[in-house]
Order: sequence, then C-alpha cells, then structure tokens
Amino acid sequence: MKHLLDELELYFSDSPHCLALTGSGGKTTCMIQLAKHYAEKDMRVLVSTTTKLLLPKDREYGCDTYFLDDKALSYHPAKGERVFYSHVTHKAVAPPLKNLEALLDRYDVMLLEADGSMNLGLKLHQERDPVVPSFVTGTLALVSMSLLGKPFKANCFGSEYYKEDFPEELVTLDTYSRLLEHKQGILKRVQGKSLVLCNQSIEEDLEQYASLSRSISHAYPIWFGDLKKNQLIYRNPS
Repeated sequence: MKHLLDELELYFSDSPHCLALTGSGGKTTCMIQLAKHYAEKDMRVLVSTTTKLLLPKDREYGCDTYFLDDKALSYHPAKGERVFYSHVTHKAVAPPLKNLEALLDRYDVMLLEADGSMNLGLKLHQERDPVVPSFVTGTLALVSMSLLGKPFKANCFGSEYYKEDFPEELVTLDTYSRLLEHKQGILKRVQGKSLVLCNQSIEEDLEQYASLSRSISHAYPIWFGDLKKNQLIYRNPS
C-alpha cells in the first residue's frame, strides 16, 4: 500500500508553492503532516490560514518558529524550517492576504487552511467560504469517509441551509456523490491543480469507494486514504 504523503507530494510536485486546504474531515491534521513531510525534504514551509485556526497554545502544529504578528514579514527561514504565521484574536486568524502573497518567494511551500467546518466531517458552503486567494497554485479538498450510516444533519456543517437538496436522515454513498457535485459542496472554489482526498477511509469499504468514484461526473482525481496511518487505499483513474 502506498504512502499517502509521498503520493500527495508527487501529485503536487509541479505546483507545490501555495496549497489551499478546503472542505472538512482532517484539514488541520493534513496541514501539519504535509508541513512535516516537506520540511523533512529540506524545504522552507509556511503554515497559515485564510480563515481561523486554534491558537498554538491550544493545538500543536509542530512548527519551529511561531509568529502571531507581522514580524513574520521580516523573518528569513532556514532550509527545513516550519514557520507558523497568523494574527490573533481569541483564535489564530488570517493575516492580510497581501502579506501572505508577499511571503511567497521566501518559502518553498505555503500551506493555507482555507475553510472551516467546526470539527464536522462534512461541509456545505455559503457564499463567503472557502477563502481561496488568487495566488494559490493547488487545492486539496478534504472530506471524511467515516460517516457512512451516521446522521447527516449532525455531521454536516451548513446542512441547515440546503434541506431541499439534502433531505436524507443518514449519510449514504449518494450523499457523498451529491456533495461532490453540489455547487456549494466539496469542490467549491478549488483552484490550480486540485485533488479530492476522502480521509478516514478503510480497506474494507474499497468496493464502495470504487462505486462512488464511478458515480461522479467531474474530472478531478478522487483519492481514498487515511492521514493518520499515512495510507493511500484507492484512487480513481482520472
């Protein structure tokens, strides 16, 4: 079984400079693990957000250096260094997008958490989100596959705004298919080289993942894996 992080690095190898992480079901975990992975390749990595994150005192990001103000703009990272940059209120909030853009040439990889889902595994967007800046070169859109058979409304952020489109009580494969096709769903505002990562997948559901892949009409690759185990379980042939 292939290592998921290695395959993600390979997929984004021609556009790794600024990756936006959108959707639900493991964005922050993915950002932390990708930052570590790229740093181990001797790359300079900036970790930030275009929305909100927990403060570093409340979440371990694994970075070497932390900035909660604009001192980051005068800092020059070393090879293999992970730098966290945000502004701060009661959470770590997005610095001005112009500041992030100004730092592009100083880092080999910039990882931006660009969406919020209140720790729920599914997400339906509203007009204001996700926040994907124009300088993003690739998008990794996440969704949790651990919710099959579980209550839909309790596990989908924003579901109350789309009751007619998603009337079901429980999450089914068809739910995921419609989330992938809906204009406010998983693929909203993906930019640059894009990929759907169905996180928290398990080998036992391989046939269902293949069926889901066949049911969608868009051309974006869809991968099924587990970030915590660093496993790529299945990917469609797109």
